[in-house]
Amino acid sequence: MDAIVIEGLKVNTVVGCFNWERQIKQPLLLDLTIHNDLQRAAQSDELDDTLNYALICELAAHAIEHAQPKLIEHAAHLVLKKLFETFPTIESIIITIRKPAIIAEAQSVGIRLERQRKHFCARTGE
Repeated sequence: MDAIVIEGLKVNTVVGCFNWERQIKQPLLLDLTIHNDLQRAAQSDELDDTLNYALICELAAHAIEHAQPKLIEHAAHLVLKKLFETFPTIESIIITIRKPAIIAEAQSVGIRLERQRKHFCARTGE
């Protein structure tokens, strides 16, 4: 399956459940694997035949920065929702969000979600 891969997208935002976390911006690191048919772009060599990587990064960052979520699980959900709504050709997405240096003994902690379009778009007839 074809995929666009974005690794280590840094988003500085207010995130966390504790009062002290709500007072500061912290970095989140996002990895995205976006399953989308890339055959047309591979043949045409035209930007219009693929997804715009810069726009994907901008939308993902904005979704999190604007919401200032408590949980990184919710941050991931917001990014998934925005990307599925914006790009109708996306088949599925794997998103990993890591919160670095939040636990002294770990380099980072994080979550990984994998969702298909059907998880976000209503089926016909419902």
